[in-house]
Amino acid sequence: MKVAEVVLPVPLNKSFYYTIPEELKDKQLKYRRVTVPFGTRTLDGYVISVIENYEKKDIKLKNITKVIDDMEILTDEAVELAKWLSETYLCSIGEALATIVPISLKVPKRKSKIKKNKTKTFNPDFDMTQYQKNAIEQIEQSIKDGKNESFLIHGVTGSGKTEVYLRSIQTAIDNNKSAIFLLPEISLTPQFISILNKRFGNIVALWHSEVTTIQKYKIFDAIQNGEIKIVVGARSAIFLPFTNLGLIIIDEEHENTYKQNNKPSYDTKEIALWRAKYNNAVTVFGSATPSVESYYSAIENKYKLIEMPYRIDKKEMPQVKMIPLNNLKMTVSVFSKPMLQAIKRALARREQVIIFLNRRGFSPSIICKHCDTVIQCPDCSVAMVYHKHPEHLECHYCGKQMKFPLKCPTCGKYEYRIIGVATQRVEEDLKNLFPHTKVFRLDRDTATSKQVYTDVYEGIKSEEYSILLGTQMVTKGFDFPRVSLVCVVDADTSLYLPDFRSSERTFQLITQVAGRCGRAEIKGKVLVQTKHPENYALKFAKEYNYKDFYNQEIEFRKDLSYPPFCNIAKITVRNKDNKKSFEFTEKVYKFIEEQINKSNYPVSLLGPAQSYISKLNGTYRWQIILKGERKQLKEVLEYLQSSIKLPSGTFINIELDPSDLL
Repeated sequence: MKVAEVVLPVPLNKSFYYTIPEELKDKQLKYRRVTVPFGTRTLDGYVISVIENYEKKDIKLKNITKVIDDMEILTDEAVELAKWLSETYLCSIGEALATIVPISLKVPKRKSKIKKNKTKTFNPDFDMTQYQKNAIEQIEQSIKDGKNESFLIHGVTGSGKTEVYLRSIQTAIDNNKSAIFLLPEISLTPQFISILNKRFGNIVALWHSEVTTIQKYKIFDAIQNGEIKIVVGARSAIFLPFTNLGLIIIDEEHENTYKQNNKPSYDTKEIALWRAKYNNAVTVFGSATPSVESYYSAIENKYKLIEMPYRIDKKEMPQVKMIPLNNLKMTVSVFSKPMLQAIKRALARREQVIIFLNRRGFSPSIICKHCDTVIQCPDCSVAMVYHKHPEHLECHYCGKQMKFPLKCPTCGKYEYRIIGVATQRVEEDLKNLFPHTKVFRLDRDTATSKQVYTDVYEGIKSEEYSILLGTQMVTKGFDFPRVSLVCVVDADTSLYLPDFRSSERTFQLITQVAGRCGRAEIKGKVLVQTKHPENYALKFAKEYNYKDFYNQEIEFRKDLSYPPFCNIAKITVRNKDNKKSFEFTEKVYKFIEEQINKSNYPVSLLGPAQSYISKLNGTYRWQIILKGERKQLKEVLEYLQSSIKLPSGTFINIELDPSDLL
């Protein structure tokens, strides 16, 4: 009896077996997606093998219903990677494969090939710095030799990292290898795809969440046919089925967007290292502000460290000035007097300005003037954010929207105070202060399609807009020669969050956004409004002093036993009933504590504690933090998963090495 071994995207780490009906006997099934009956449902799954003579003839098997793909959509590497993902991130092989090759990929009705184009050969007509040459020589040699090596480029903003990436890609192509180039934000893809297309022609494809499922299927096909050799995209591009992979680049490697929060909660950097090892390929991580863990790996010689400490042509880094807000009289706007004057001067010189505030909406909260009631989201334990255009209140965690309340739900009075500032308020102030100046606001409210990212890039580049205002989308990767001034409206938004990475994130944000100006002939200046100018993260950001920041931060991590000196797991328990959520979290805590004591593992437990957002989407959240070696954490968590039964209405999420502890 001929049988297909199928894995399904369900939390059961086992294979399921289906007979192959007569009409499908002649079809190639291995490594294709199929539709199968599963209990009372019908599911799509993946055929990982075909067994010609299935011996268990006494077991009645169901038939495969349909074959979805007319080509192999999996590779040997994808199946091996799925097994590794399953072991590493506590998920089933089927769930791992659904991450690598999404079930949602749609087969196009008509097969159309991506237009072939000769690979372009680029002959640069400009000199590189010695630091660029050194970086390229090391990376190129590893690619040519087929060595599995990893590099960390620590290069200040404007030091020419992009050119190093491009020439490394050229080397991979020249040696008949493919390259994956990862970026942390969709907003960066228009400028990079433009550069790559000019250099390499139609062998380049773009991959991110805005690309349609049909187009993604075509890209899969084109990669397997060798028509596409370079992909630039967001984190999921790491899984694309190149069989001759020579180079993986992860730009702005410090960004937490490279960590997947949903199951399986993979780290893109770890996937890159695994794939590079499998393919004898080279991995390049790059950042002006590397993550503490990556820099530690370089210091410990796990990565080769490449320093690029100067801007091209030894251009000066922009001067950073802190504006303490404690005793400062503000103007009628959100800008202090020094910041407002600096904006006026830059605009008078026909230069451009970037204004950064990491809060969207008009105001973070509204409060009753009479009883001080804060209008909260009914489903989350957070204040509703006031949006003025169009006017409504919105929860930035669950997305719930409501009309502006006519009266206070507590005292019934009709007057409110609008507290704090966000991007819409800043935009309104700018338009009032500079009515003849065009402002582009880039945040999650305006970035509703991929076209917006193209519009902002082209609009600033062509000088149609003089001011770019936005959230952290504006801090990454943009290179605009006319930007001479960066204004940070509030540097304190991430500084004192209850997370061990809050200082690191603040240092990175300030340093990165500062690097957006003074990149061409015009000198740059950065103004930072803060109530805590003495904080070490801000002090070292002001000086662009990564090494001293790292040295202080690594001591803090060592003293308190945080990564890179241990691994962390976060267990979050959810239930609509707060008491039930807490009680089950306590039960889980005691269960883990018992296992740790039995095994004598050096694993420490923190909690149970309410999550930073204690109620989210109508469910109450409690969490437990585990610290220890990954192998031991995995054993404890695997035993927990296999042993503990969830009560009705209770959900549990287990995340290894989470991006935050909030």
